[in-house]
Amino acid sequence: LPLGATRDRVVGTLSVEDALAGEADFDPGLLARAHRGILYVDEVNLLDDHLVDVILDAAASGVNTVERDGISVSHPAEFTLIGTMNPEEGDLRPQLRDRFALQATVEGCRAIDDRVEIIDRALEADDGASDPRTEYADAVDALRDELAAARERLSSVALPTDFKAEIADLCLEAGVDGHRGDVATARTAMTIAALEGRETVIEADVHEAATYALPHRLRSTPFEDEPDLDDLLEDRFDEE
Repeated sequence: LPLGATRDRVVGTLSVEDALAGEADFDPGLLARAHRGILYVDEVNLLDDHLVDVILDAAASGVNTVERDGISVSHPAEFTLIGTMNPEEGDLRPQLRDRFALQATVEGCRAIDDRVEIIDRALEADDGASDPRTEYADAVDALRDELAAARERLSSVALPTDFKAEIADLCLEAGVDGHRGDVATARTAMTIAALEGRETVIEADVHEAATYALPHRLRSTPFEDEPDLDDLLEDRFDEE
């Protein structure tokens, strides 16, 4: 989804003239193309409010509806929403903050050897000396098999009641609004267990899941800064 996209580009356009003649001419937008796939938004924190609203409506209902002068057209729009942003350019809008189940921070490598390897790979690519698709084909195939096995295993993973209570209590202590944070943490803990080849969630899974599901949901209150998730997790899991 381009940053400067119009509403019609996102939801699609409907020709009122043709619709009144009995032949609705609907030109699908990005939401239709993203059905059963991924809608990727770069600089999601800079997205206009009116686009945020239509995207969230479609994400919540799984349906996109376009209306023009009493004429209405609907189509399925079930997709995974992925966004990237630079926090230095502004915060994520509140209505989007809670809709993202997980967050990850991307940083440059700190180890000198890793940075040198990155330079070498870039220079080799410039010279056409190597094709990453061929070089890493075996690794990609192995990862694909690992993910497929984890997906099959996921339905058998058990989340003990004690850990459900732990997740709920952690979210309350962190001041997380609503229940999406609780559900996202629980689902992520089960996914981590499946990826690790286990059928039961352990405490380490809950701890790791919280680092993905909660940071972007923490909010500051008047006269107080937002809670520090690292401190909350360290205190809670060290005590246990």
